[in-house]
Amino acid sequence: MTAARTVRTRLSPSARRAQLLECALAAFAEHGVARATHSHVAERAGVSVPAVHSYFRTREDLVAAVLDEVEAYLIHIVSSSLGGPKTVAEALEALAVNFARDATEKPDMIKVWLDWSTGVRADVWPRYMDVLERLHGIAQKVLERGKREGIIPATLDVKAAARVYLGGGHTVALMQFSGAKPREFDAVIEQLVRSAMGVGFDAPLNSPG
Repeated sequence: MTAARTVRTRLSPSARRAQLLECALAAFAEHGVARATHSHVAERAGVSVPAVHSYFRTREDLVAAVLDEVEAYLIHIVSSSLGGPKTVAEALEALAVNFARDATEKPDMIKVWLDWSTGVRADVWPRYMDVLERLHGIAQKVLERGKREGIIPATLDVKAAARVYLGGGHTVALMQFSGAKPREFDAVIEQLVRSAMGVGFDAPLNSPG
């Protein structure tokens, strides 16, 4: 009898790197940005530790690659949610809803983001502050448009409002992980939108004040 042979499919370098990066994101979500290692990634990918090192030579390289993914995700979700032909209120609501959705659909990405955002003593903190400044700038432009359209009070400090609003993204994501009910999300999202726009609950959104 001829012994059965197992045919292994060899991944291309780019496909292997993408696979390892996906496993790295999961490892960082589980162990944290400060504690995840090449060994954690290798275990998830089913490869040797040296194989991971061949793509990410040092831990700094591994961390940088994972944070590149998270940074790209954050810039994309904020710019795409707040952009396009939407009213200011619709744009602000879309971002909050998308953060809540991704806490379920992309939990590893969201968990790494939340961990990164609290690492104030870590070497990666300055990079997060740079990313956050870019996100604030995107949100500020939407609020400034609201001022021009007359639906946001001229006295509103858009920089402060953008900071508070994006900080609410943490709350929405954490609510999803804690199993909050839809009506609870609706209440928090409306509060975030109205607070960012400087509009009370006694006034309709999108109407010139």
